[in-house]
Amino acid sequence: MQKPRHAETPRGTFSLRSPVRPNPIGLHLVRIEALDIESGLVTIDAIDVVDGTPLLDIKPYHGSVDRPQEG
Repeated sequence: MQKPRHAETPRGTFSLRSPVRPNPIGLHLVRIEALDIESGLVTIDAIDVVDGTPLLDIKPYHGSVDRPQEG
């Protein structure tokens, strides 16, 4: 459980975008290029992982917290 600064009560770690996790998963902001619902495949734009790496979780984009840093 973690208490995000924007929430009044603690929430489960895996429901959050927090990088503080008990497992070594990467967090990436990506663009969905295609969805194949029948086969369960999500095609995303380029990220730095080995081809075939499983995608564990998808969260919606919120510009107020997910916007990449300019620079």
